[in-house]
Amino acid sequence: MKEKVTYAVVDIETTGGNVANGDRIIQFGCVLIEEDKIVQQFAVDINPLANIPKKIELLTGITNQTVANAPYFEDVAPTIFNLLDGCIFVAHNIQFDYVFLTQELKRCGLPSLRNKGIDTVELAQIILPTEPSFRLNDLATAFDFTHQNPHQADSDAYVTAELFLLLKRKLKKLPLVTVEQLVELAEHCTMNTNLFFMDALNEMYDERLLLPKTLFVKEGLALCKKQVLMEQNSHRIQASYPVDTADKENLFHNQLTVRLLQNELMDEIYEYFFENNLEHFVIEAATGIGKTLGYLLPLSYLATPENPVIISTHTTLLQKQLFEKDMVQLNSIVPFTVQAVIVKSKQHYLHLSKFREVLKEPFENLTDTILKMRTLTWLTETVTGDIDELNLTNYLQPFWEKVRHRGWTDNRLKDPFFEQDFYHHAQEKIKHASIIITNHAFLFHDLKRDEPVLPASERVIIDEAHHLPDVATEASSDSFSYYHNQKMIKKIGKLTDEKSFVSQLNHLSQSTTIINPSQLKLMEMSVLTLEEDLSDFFEAVLLYAQQELMDSNTTTNQVDLQFFKTEKWTVDLKKLTKKISTVLNDLVFFGQEIIRQTSSQREQYTYLERYLLDDFFEVITIVEKQKNIFIRIFQKNKQNELTWFSFKQKNPKNSFVIKQSIIDSSLFIKKYLVEKNKSILYIGATLSINSDFTYFENQLGEFNLRRLSISSPYNYEKQARLWIPEDLKPIKQLSKADYAEMIVGYLESVVKITNENMMVLFTANETLQDVYDLLQQQSSFSGRELLAQGISGSRDRMLKRFFNSTGGILLGADSFWEGVDLPGKSLKIIVVTRLPFESPERPLVKAKYNWLEEQGLNPFVVDALPKATLRMKQGLGRLIRSETDKGVMIVLDDRLVKMAYGQKIMKSLPVHLVKEVVSKEELKRKLTLFLNER
Repeated sequence: MKEKVTYAVVDIETTGGNVANGDRIIQFGCVLIEEDKIVQQFAVDINPLANIPKKIELLTGITNQTVANAPYFEDVAPTIFNLLDGCIFVAHNIQFDYVFLTQELKRCGLPSLRNKGIDTVELAQIILPTEPSFRLNDLATAFDFTHQNPHQADSDAYVTAELFLLLKRKLKKLPLVTVEQLVELAEHCTMNTNLFFMDALNEMYDERLLLPKTLFVKEGLALCKKQVLMEQNSHRIQASYPVDTADKENLFHNQLTVRLLQNELMDEIYEYFFENNLEHFVIEAATGIGKTLGYLLPLSYLATPENPVIISTHTTLLQKQLFEKDMVQLNSIVPFTVQAVIVKSKQHYLHLSKFREVLKEPFENLTDTILKMRTLTWLTETVTGDIDELNLTNYLQPFWEKVRHRGWTDNRLKDPFFEQDFYHHAQEKIKHASIIITNHAFLFHDLKRDEPVLPASERVIIDEAHHLPDVATEASSDSFSYYHNQKMIKKIGKLTDEKSFVSQLNHLSQSTTIINPSQLKLMEMSVLTLEEDLSDFFEAVLLYAQQELMDSNTTTNQVDLQFFKTEKWTVDLKKLTKKISTVLNDLVFFGQEIIRQTSSQREQYTYLERYLLDDFFEVITIVEKQKNIFIRIFQKNKQNELTWFSFKQKNPKNSFVIKQSIIDSSLFIKKYLVEKNKSILYIGATLSINSDFTYFENQLGEFNLRRLSISSPYNYEKQARLWIPEDLKPIKQLSKADYAEMIVGYLESVVKITNENMMVLFTANETLQDVYDLLQQQSSFSGRELLAQGISGSRDRMLKRFFNSTGGILLGADSFWEGVDLPGKSLKIIVVTRLPFESPERPLVKAKYNWLEEQGLNPFVVDALPKATLRMKQGLGRLIRSETDKGVMIVLDDRLVKMAYGQKIMKSLPVHLVKEVVSKEELKRKLTLFLNER
């Protein structure tokens, strides 16, 4: 008979994280589970005999008053010890709860805990591989657990127990072969987490469930069945584009509202592509028109697998949204199925053959083990093999370097998993899709390739087209990074480092005569020389930079230092650049010799050895590219080309980068995009200034564009306000500290009268950090969700938390000025801390301004002001996202009303938007009235 096991699911709340510093438990919660059922709950408040810090009070809701009459831990310690006795201890991040509780029990004279322990964070990472977050609150939201009091021990313990049971159910639904592999790997997990997998496996042996029909097993891996869906070509004859409004209403079937402005957009795009115009087309479609469906619907009647349309957007996130949301919506209304596919480079896909070999490797570290287990589970869910599905924050771990797809060096048909290969499957899907979705960066890199991945197409749509010039500049840039080169050199390595290529190839040479050991010795010598030379080079450049900055009277108290390459290099620096070029040449030569020696004899090697050689080949290829970039960097710049150096003062060596870039990207765009494609539609919400597309055209090098502006459907007179406080001091007269205090002062006056969510937009990360530090010290902001870019996690996670908060404050720069969709109550107030002009001290900006001046143009008029104007339009676009939204933009920069160029920016904003200069008291009164009126 199976012995009954009791799981004690525990959560504690404490005054801090360190018992040695006097931190104490203020709440203990425990839920007992037997035979997969919750059988008992226990929770108790505890008086810590110490003050509960304000941040803990805000996080948990537990105050000094709450625990004033509660028992001391010494009083309840025996009860807790007896409750846990004989149980398996379960917690979400067990290392904290288990260790803290043990130390407190010992302090009270009780024995240390000896319970076996299981961590639900690790379990969730393994069994829920595609979840974007493993915070308990986020998992509770994802699976609809009732979580009434987050960060209170009773509620957290109960939710953790529910999570534990859910994970058990999900695990038992996995194929037996997968769970057997998980059990084998789980022995390396935290504490006794392996017991969870062993328990589930034993139950599965008893139940012996059949493998689901959606899965199959190949070479020991359980995989999803997948197929390439063929396009339904017959619809081209059967269905006609809905020209009239009535036809569109019939098509939408009450699923969508027919909008006149969207109809106009659809008809214009259908006519343009149907006529196969040779002229290119630009459309500014204001926020709220529904531009994505506006171009997808007409294209669905025109695009075919033989002549697909390529849609390029700015980010991979927008790519995903287009595919998973907008294409699904399209296919739900059109009377046929349109096949779409996201195109990514091969590195985004898992290489199954490599993964199978890596699974055989012995244990190295816990991180790799968790990733192996997570991938095994994921393989039972994914049909794409796109690693982005895993929502990882770091894709640079050695594990991913080993299992990413890099194409095939051998005959691809010899890959044992070729028929199931994810990258091959992605390529096949491209052949049968009518709509190809990519991003601007991939598009430009692909247009430059000798063998492009994207199919030939006569139709291209550039969505979020205002980003195109900056992406083109980045795509045309080369960089030489000290850190990444040192990383590549270390990978090639030394004979004494067992993980290095030199060492592993040396072991390989002992079992075969193909690799010449003397070549490896020479390579090792090159690595040692290069490490030393690069270090000397960096020190010399650092001295040179300091001298340049002194000569130019540039202040050195900024976080990032950037400076131009000049022709007055010191003699020592010139000698070092030649020396490094020579050693890089040698290193590449020796590496290529080894590749040449092994290429004709690959059949003699195991799959794992071949993958080692492939990885080595890729590293040598990267080093060769870096060598070519390094040599080119120290040659004379071409016209329209800039070379500059940058590093961060806090960590100069690892942040040191030399970058070479074009100043004006219009020629690059013209060569690789404009002249290569017959029909191009540029579309976005902010492409013109007062319906004038001149600035946009200049950036593209396109001067005969067909143009269309479709104005906003929103009633800005009723829905929005723009206010500028009248008592603002000029920013340039304020010190850094005074400027931050001024911003905080206005934010404080707003939060005292309203609990609405507020986004604060910055132009400099340094100011953002200063304001964040001040906000944390002010009691006025206590209890509010405070999120800051670069501090509070990824952009997506910040936006998710902000969306779900009440009275949240989000501090953002850069990307937060646009692409943020927070309708309704999630965003009512935007504060612009400064007009969004680019810093003229940035090397690329400075070089572009000099270049424009050489052409007799005023950089401020033709570049700085138009760019800032569009940025303000983008910022305002975050505020009103539907016909029912209401919102206020507060601008803390008096230049908007006092300078002539400020008036020009104001004029570009919606004509009916109410724009007023108000006193601080008026601001508070008007804000309250406006947001509260119906």
